[in-house]
Amino acid sequence: MRSCSDVHNYLMEQDVPHEVLHLPALARTARAASELLAVPLADVVKTLVFLLDDKPTLVLIAGDQVADAKRLAAVTGALEVAQVRGKQVFDITGYRAGAVPPCGLATTLPAIADARIFLRDVVYCGGGATATMLKLRSSDLRRLLRPAVADIATMKTERT
Repeated sequence: MRSCSDVHNYLMEQDVPHEVLHLPALARTARAASELLAVPLADVVKTLVFLLDDKPTLVLIAGDQVADAKRLAAVTGALEVAQVRGKQVFDITGYRAGAVPPCGLATTLPAIADARIFLRDVVYCGGGATATMLKLRSSDLRRLLRPAVADIATMKTERT
């Protein structure tokens, strides 16, 4: 199983300035991370795994957003779009769901990011464990991942 050390080492190798933040409690959701870090929910970036025509792909969205399967299909041309959950997330990334970092994964995956995450100067991403988060500049995240950038998410409502 991969850990926050793997993420840190990868970012050091890539010369990406960052901080690994150790939280006082588990943060399995973006909302929990936001509250523990005392930052706006929009500053937290969720790293999700989707299958786009059976091809694993990272989908990065702000914590106050929900990935939109129809938008993902339109942007990518995929006929089938499904979010990966549970053990399958671990099998693909080497990290448990709720702790997936955007980089330093078991295998390199293509990435699609919602454009709104790059409106923030600094963002907080999964750090490889449910009690760690990464703090880094959104511009460094973009340079590192070179994701396709598009409008792929909608704002969360109380029901989503």
